[in-house]
Amino acid sequence: MASVIEENTPTAAIAPAPAKAANSRSPDFVPLPMKTKFSMGIGESVQATYTVICGFFLNAYLLEIACLSPESVGMIQLVVGVVAALGDPFVGFLSDRTRTRWGRRRPWLLFASLPLGCFYFGIWNTLPADVSETGRFAFYLAMYLGISIGITCIQVQVGALVPELTMDYDERTALSVYRLGIGNIIGLIGVLVHSAIVSAYTVDEEGVTGYRIAGFIFGVWMTTAGWATFVNIKESFNCDLETEEQLGFFEGLKIVFQNRAFLIVVAIYLCGPTAVSIVQTNMLLYVKYVNNDVDMMNTCIMCIQGAAIIMMPFWNWVGQKWGKKAMYYLGGTVLMCAFPVLYFFESKFVTYGVSIVAGTCISVPYVIPYSMLPDVIEEDERRTGKRREGIYFGFFTVFLKLSVTCAFAGTNFALGAAGYVPPRSTCSGGDAENAIDLPDVQPELVMNTMKFLIGPVPGFFFALAVYFVWLFPITKEMHEENTKQVLKERNRRSVILDKAKMDELAKKLENGNGNGNKNGSGNGTDLEEVQLTMKGEDMGEKAL
Repeated sequence: MASVIEENTPTAAIAPAPAKAANSRSPDFVPLPMKTKFSMGIGESVQATYTVICGFFLNAYLLEIACLSPESVGMIQLVVGVVAALGDPFVGFLSDRTRTRWGRRRPWLLFASLPLGCFYFGIWNTLPADVSETGRFAFYLAMYLGISIGITCIQVQVGALVPELTMDYDERTALSVYRLGIGNIIGLIGVLVHSAIVSAYTVDEEGVTGYRIAGFIFGVWMTTAGWATFVNIKESFNCDLETEEQLGFFEGLKIVFQNRAFLIVVAIYLCGPTAVSIVQTNMLLYVKYVNNDVDMMNTCIMCIQGAAIIMMPFWNWVGQKWGKKAMYYLGGTVLMCAFPVLYFFESKFVTYGVSIVAGTCISVPYVIPYSMLPDVIEEDERRTGKRREGIYFGFFTVFLKLSVTCAFAGTNFALGAAGYVPPRSTCSGGDAENAIDLPDVQPELVMNTMKFLIGPVPGFFFALAVYFVWLFPITKEMHEENTKQVLKERNRRSVILDKAKMDELAKKLENGNGNGNKNGSGNGTDLEEVQLTMKGEDMGEKAL
């Protein structure tokens, strides 16, 4: 708890002159307009919609509707994870070097949104029964790769915009809360609409139509949300204020992975969302086979997502009052203790209770790492003079995808090893008409595996996340000092840049003045004004 106390210690005690408390804001602080915060939430909803719907439904859909084997589904996840690990940082690297009249980040939002929507729609389309397992594997692998790349191109930009929009320590936390809160609200609405559409159709061939309709609706939404963020967000960072040194891709990676604070944030983010993804992946199978009531799923989702949304203002208040670490200590400990209960008790009421309790804290594993990462980027700029939001958030997105990959692949390989049996009601081939009324059951070992995956496993990952939060080295005071140095260096480069421009203008005027003297005219007055301006710039540089 010492670090929490340090984060809220007034700087007046150590300042040579009267100063404001550490939690006071700079006189130059300008809060972000609500339009910007809302637009960032719309952008976040692209990943939130994908994460919530696919997290709760896609694994069961691929197993029980698309009728892929657990090994095939697990292999798809591993291939997508490898591609993400190799490609996502490269997207961040390219984003940092993008130079257009729209900025660095916004063009990616414009051009990636439509392909993402198309691939999302594609994955919710089933193939004819006579298509081989290899053909099914290839089709769903292609669709999933397209979604993975599209989500990267969107989410890296949304994440990288956070440190560019504001440098204020507390405003970044507030922006993360608004962004994730709005994204989660839209994600909750999305998963309920998806579930309602699917439930409106029967479990036979018409059920496939429900998945297809829901896929089309949310494919359109992802495209629209990406474009809306492109229109409403304006980038403010001036690329001319970076140092002139251009680092290569691998040099940038070396600096990123030498940043201890970044590695700790990555560990926090890897552990928390991995735990959440494991719960999401197994929830539908758990309520169907352990609680024997698949209709519980909608209620559990409402409990989890609804409690998360209701508690967002509370967590914002906790973060503002006691700091980011204290916020994670509280939320992470609750999550660490809640989920293991599901292993020991199979009651429906216990499942509902755990859903509500866990839902109150489920946003914490996402809000805190996202609000910590901009602080890491500021420290990197202080040391290197470069803004590398893209490559940092690129790796951040990689680890989110790797966490989902591990959850999906590990779940499916474990279920396959335990003896998972495809449901007779949907995967019995030509005998589906006779099998539709037969109950779907699983061996006892599969049931115990599901209980273990949704209980002790996520509890362990949340315990690891709390430990890594304790290790995070950047306090509020350190961040404020980093910000001061970054702004000072930017101002210095701005003066140098202005002086270079004035030198260039003066040279042009001198040439024009010489030509004017030859023609009997002069431009001495303009030259004197430029020289006076340059003198003022020199004084400004000395002052810095």
